[in-house]
Amino acid sequence: MLSSKDIRLSFIDFFRSKGHQFVHSSPVVPESDPTLLFTNAGMNQFKDIFLGLRERDFPRVVNSQKCIRAGGKHNDLEEVGQDGYHHTFFEMLGNWSFADYYKKEAIAWAWELLTEVWKLPKDKLYATVHDSDQEAYHIWKSETDINLAHISFHGDKDNFWEMGETGPCGPCSEIHIDRGEGTCDKGHDPEHVCGVNSGCARYIELWNLVFIQYKREADRSLTPLKDRFVDTGAGLERVTQVLQDKHSNYETDLFMPIIDRLAQLSGKAYDIETGVSHRVIADHVRCLCFALADGGFPSNEGRGYVLRRILRRAARHGRLLGFTEPFLYLLVNIVVEIMGHHFTELKGKEEYIRTVIKAEEERFNHTLDIGLQRFEEIVDKLEGKTIAGKDAFMLYDTYGFPLDLTQILASEHGLDVDLAGFEAEMEAQRERARSSSKFSYSAEDVEWITLTELSPTEFVGYTEPEAKVRIQSYYFDEEGLIHLRLDKTPFYAESGGQVADTGMIFDADFEVQITDVQKHADYYIHTGKVLKGSPHAGELTAKIDVARRKDIARNHTLTHLVHKALRELLGEHVQQKGSLVAPDHARFDFTHQAALDKAQIHALERSVNEVILQNREVSTAVLPIEEAKKQGAIALFGEKYADDVRVVSVEDYSKELCGGTHVQATGEIGLCKIESESSSAAGIRRLEVLSGRAALEHVNHLQERLHDIANKLKSPDKQLEEKLDALIQKNKDLEEELKNQAAKHGRDQLGNIMQRAEQMDGFRFLASEVKAETAEQLRTMGDDIKSQATDMIAFLFAPSADKVSILCVVGSALKDRFHAGKLIGQVAAVLGGKGGGRPDSAMAGGKDASLIPQAVEKARSLVNEV
Repeated sequence: MLSSKDIRLSFIDFFRSKGHQFVHSSPVVPESDPTLLFTNAGMNQFKDIFLGLRERDFPRVVNSQKCIRAGGKHNDLEEVGQDGYHHTFFEMLGNWSFADYYKKEAIAWAWELLTEVWKLPKDKLYATVHDSDQEAYHIWKSETDINLAHISFHGDKDNFWEMGETGPCGPCSEIHIDRGEGTCDKGHDPEHVCGVNSGCARYIELWNLVFIQYKREADRSLTPLKDRFVDTGAGLERVTQVLQDKHSNYETDLFMPIIDRLAQLSGKAYDIETGVSHRVIADHVRCLCFALADGGFPSNEGRGYVLRRILRRAARHGRLLGFTEPFLYLLVNIVVEIMGHHFTELKGKEEYIRTVIKAEEERFNHTLDIGLQRFEEIVDKLEGKTIAGKDAFMLYDTYGFPLDLTQILASEHGLDVDLAGFEAEMEAQRERARSSSKFSYSAEDVEWITLTELSPTEFVGYTEPEAKVRIQSYYFDEEGLIHLRLDKTPFYAESGGQVADTGMIFDADFEVQITDVQKHADYYIHTGKVLKGSPHAGELTAKIDVARRKDIARNHTLTHLVHKALRELLGEHVQQKGSLVAPDHARFDFTHQAALDKAQIHALERSVNEVILQNREVSTAVLPIEEAKKQGAIALFGEKYADDVRVVSVEDYSKELCGGTHVQATGEIGLCKIESESSSAAGIRRLEVLSGRAALEHVNHLQERLHDIANKLKSPDKQLEEKLDALIQKNKDLEEELKNQAAKHGRDQLGNIMQRAEQMDGFRFLASEVKAETAEQLRTMGDDIKSQATDMIAFLFAPSADKVSILCVVGSALKDRFHAGKLIGQVAAVLGGKGGGRPDSAMAGGKDASLIPQAVEKARSLVNEV
């Protein structure tokens, strides 16, 4: 039996033998594509080629793409675990032609791989083609020996692929396999008839061959493309299920080691009929491992929110298996063992992934307990026997309750759940997600004026601060700024957290002050203000602000040193989660659960400054990515790298993949000062760091402030701490003296007031206005009353400028008769306020001091009623 590893490799090797270049999977977190929550198809990394925004690197490509479908248009989350083939994370095998071969080769090679290499029975295979695609039908007929009765035509719903509302599209041809009688999962439906595209598990799609030959226009018409493309996708999980002859994807070697470990940890054996929770957890932990390894992070918005929901859904199913403590993190190593040989980005990140998952599990356990309380509140207020759909959805959306959990809890209370209402709320959320995630392509609205032939911009800024350049095209925006596309440039475009260079582009007749540079595909757009003349096709000088570039370089190299020092200080789980490299400071976000204390910050500064003082050489090299990783270079989470990468090394210290600009030796950084440490998000800390001139200015500023404080305290700098300690102690002594005086005043006041207590039916009642500067003074008076008069209930009113503080105390002999917390709220309402507290002591606030007499009468009437 072929292993999943063998199946993946045989697919790749087959197409390599057909002249295809293997291209690594892009990350599942597409940081450079805001139109996608996650990479959800193999075509995502090639989208710019289809759109004509990027030249192809190779005419033929093969790859195995990591995909997540858990949000937006492609959302399989709720189906996961219910059957044997839906997943949040899956692997898509694909072969591609960029204006090279077309339908004939794609169909013939697919048939060859399926029947001659993988030896699938021909009589069980079926092909579908689009209603309009006679060409594909005749290729199936002439180039393969498929049973002609097994070829069928279908409409747009099943056999036409589109990138988005507009843009490249075309017909597709799908290959299905008949799993045989007994594999249908629609047996409960008497009207169901098994067949291709009938929606049952007997006939499953193995491979989709997409032929991109049109452009969908805004008016929904189709325009033939100049170039034609082939885009195919075969889900590894389904192919493995078929080749390993299993009933579901979850029974293959891609999942069973995870499920077996889960069964061992939980003590609950896996059964295909009752193993929904096993399947959910196995799928979700794979998804989480890859998402975290590629730069995702659980949070309350966007991708992070989806990941948090996936993690909480898995954790909740763990509760159904009996887990009460974090357990998901214990499955991480199994996932890496299964997948890490091919997706090497998982290797070395196990500790980090485990740390994040465990922290989220612990946080969710607390949230789940709150959710259970919320469920009980819903039940307490329920009128009737059905929990509303909106309430069930709130539990699902806010507290991570799967619908089946709410149904189980409802059943335990003898209740039902409004499933239709829940589904309506869910569909409304899906529609919001679809609306926010649609991808559409249109030409730029601006009208570029072309001066010379267009070509990719050559960046020379690593070694040259100025260059002779020519303007290829330009336009002016509504604010009067000019945007220039050049043939080459020394200007660094904003990227990887590093801000863009500024400077000048000029000659004797034309001058532009450049304020921003952005990279789009293979060209750079320079934005600035025209100071003189008009753009032309002649040669110009482009010159960056060198002093500013050096400040940026100091801070960029500094972030590398900080990253390395943090990993040494805190552990290998530390990973960079974002940065800003500017001329005046750098911001560095990293994964860590706790704030750095004063000692850790000082240790970090000392470590970094030691490397700076050693003046270690900083060098760059371009290496194949696998070679760079073998040498220990750190790749940043979520970044997409080419086959050849730029490696920035600090001599015998750090090594990172980085496209930014850097100093030549660490001594140029001058000094590292950590200005602040704070929380950026749950599980992410943020450092603000300074170097060079900014660090010196920061130290000078602190020194000036120290001098100013010393002058105000009339103390030499060296004796400032002694002076401050003496002042602090004197202040404490004065506060203690004032406190004692206030207490004495309160006792004297209280002695007079208590004489006014009224004797009632078995107790004494006191209601009086008092003078108390603070709530603490008022409580002290109340404690004195309780200690001196166990048979007294007292209401004290302390008015101030704009409010009234109210205290009610109940003596120990009356604790079974009166409840201070319940009484004080009604009294406070007379003064336009509210409050509550314990049975023996409670505080409240009021607004209108003029109504104190009425509040006293309210208190008297309340105690008389008890």
